[in-house]
Amino acid sequence: MSQLKEFEKVAEDLGKRIISIINEKKTILIIGHLDADGITSASVIGKTIQRKKGNCIIRIYSEMNLEILNEIKKGEYDFHIFCELGAGLGTEIENSLKDKWIVLDHHQISEKEKKMKQVFNAWQFDYDGSKEISTAGMAYFIAKKIDDNNSDLSWLPVVAMIADRQDQGEKRSVVSLNKMILDDAVKNGLVKVSRDILLYGRETKPVYAALASMTMPFIPGLSGNRDACLATLTSAGLEMKQNGRWRTLADLNENEKKKVIESIIPYLTQVDTANDDVDSLIGDVYTLEKEDEHSSLRDVREFGTLLNACGRMKQAGVGVSICLGDRSEFLFESEQILKEYRKTLSRLIQLVLEDDARIVEKQGFNMVIGDGVVDEDMVGSLASVLSGVAKFETKVLLVRTTTTGNYKISLRRPSQVDYSINLGIIVKELVDQFNGNGGGHEAAAGCKIPTSNLKVFLQILNKRLQNNIENNG
Repeated sequence: MSQLKEFEKVAEDLGKRIISIINEKKTILIIGHLDADGITSASVIGKTIQRKKGNCIIRIYSEMNLEILNEIKKGEYDFHIFCELGAGLGTEIENSLKDKWIVLDHHQISEKEKKMKQVFNAWQFDYDGSKEISTAGMAYFIAKKIDDNNSDLSWLPVVAMIADRQDQGEKRSVVSLNKMILDDAVKNGLVKVSRDILLYGRETKPVYAALASMTMPFIPGLSGNRDACLATLTSAGLEMKQNGRWRTLADLNENEKKKVIESIIPYLTQVDTANDDVDSLIGDVYTLEKEDEHSSLRDVREFGTLLNACGRMKQAGVGVSICLGDRSEFLFESEQILKEYRKTLSRLIQLVLEDDARIVEKQGFNMVIGDGVVDEDMVGSLASVLSGVAKFETKVLLVRTTTTGNYKISLRRPSQVDYSINLGIIVKELVDQFNGNGGGHEAAAGCKIPTSNLKVFLQILNKRLQNNIENNG
């Protein structure tokens, strides 16, 4: 059973500690991960400190390791707040930074680390960090304890929880602590929740382009094919333009939306999971009420993708600026980054799906080899999209690429995999054996492995996952 009162008490204590540091005029370094959760959580803490006239600097990293820790130590900051980075490195951080740090995270950690006072982690309180709260949510609870007026930041963890695919309740709803945060955002008039077709770009893209962007589920004949989508929707009798402007999903009435669904169904019947896929087309959508209509920031899912794009395209600072309130030059820049990110991701998807040599089927998992073509910061995004492709739905998916002296690996459990498995725990156990670093959640994990250890790592991983399949068969 979760422990809400204890959770809130620790959040309050950490809030008092941060206020004390602010009052002492000390400088705080906020260290965030490059994904949407890392960027939003760092922004929540940063905005909270700024409002109290504190001194803080935000830096975003793709990972945390001993080399980066040594770099941070040389900066001689007075205090350090890690946001979605540092889980599993508690001892190393303590050795490096003494008592001048806290780690906010929602990834699974060891029993030893759960006992560390500088660690604030969902799993310490029996909350499932893969679906009950994000790191931005952890940061938000601290922010509210510092000042209840920070409830106006509640939209940021809503972006994070959806970007982190924590909408795992019925019809893509959120649960537990996430629901508490969402309720704050709704009450403050920041977020509206409605039931609709789950097309990406529902506020910004022409309907046919939004349909072509759909990858989860992957629709054979439509996903990635704008011309086919336009022809299909036009044949269904849908008016694609109005007053010379392409219509978005948000422009359609309920009858027209039914026609969209009806036009998709024949394509989905080509796959075994057709019934589940049709059901997954409808769910909760989250709209940011304060953002301009037809802006890429209006739809929460699109906002999360924009932040991930900024991080993956090595422009995380732009994402942070957007979260902190900039809606001028950085908004335009972020939209350009998002376009480039989409192009890059589409190119990589096409490249690996069309090259059979890059796809290796093992007994325990399917592997996509991105060596030489996939940047390490794009591996996670590529793995997430490919896990929705029908040919990868039956087993865990592993995507790898080369880095300097290492392999970067991302693993995903596709939604159609019906056997029990915890990728985060498996990866954490294995990286400790192979001088790597990494971890994750039940359905998603990542790591770096020294090049010399890759072969044995894959052999043992394959055996572990194969045993899982057999034991659940």
